[in-house]
Amino acid sequence: MDWLAAVPHDKVAAMRGFLDVWYADVPTADPTEIDSPVPLPAALTAFYERATRKPVIFGVHNSVYPPHELEYDEDEGGVVFAAENQGAWAKVIDPDDEDPEVYDDGEPDPEPLSGVLLQFALVEAVMSAPYATHEEVTRAERDELLTGLTRVPLSPASFPEHGTLLYAGPGVVALSYQSEAGHQVLTGRRRRQE
Repeated sequence: MDWLAAVPHDKVAAMRGFLDVWYADVPTADPTEIDSPVPLPAALTAFYERATRKPVIFGVHNSVYPPHELEYDEDEGGVVFAAENQGAWAKVIDPDDEDPEVYDDGEPDPEPLSGVLLQFALVEAVMSAPYATHEEVTRAERDELLTGLTRVPLSPASFPEHGTLLYAGPGVVALSYQSEAGHQVLTGRRRRQE
């Protein structure tokens, strides 16, 4: 959980720490060269350093594009670096900035690239976890389910739904958002609960 303490002051270090711990049991592939036709901000380089050795990090549900697939998209007004699996959203940056603002459908995200990549890593961890739950609950039940977890100090994520809050605890990641049907709580673990 050391990665969680880094979030307020170094989101890139937090992302590295989370990915290293969460995917520790995934076999490492031979590292490949990070070759991109566009400049890579530090946060994206750090993400690629892990994902090229453990490709599951690129995403199972949604995906961050591999570095060789990045290109400037005139229609989007920047470089699309990530997308939802059915085309519901695409994340766009100006790669010349150090920690660029992220745009989705022309709207700026509250988090810079470093925060959006950490959100992506956490959401994918929940969505692709070997042991997962999904509950539709009341507010009180949501609060009870999330007891013992720490809210990750990031702005609400815009995926899988706007207003998604992220939580973490030892060996578990969770997300919660409100839908028309009630509060949705999804949790993921890499190992069976003891």
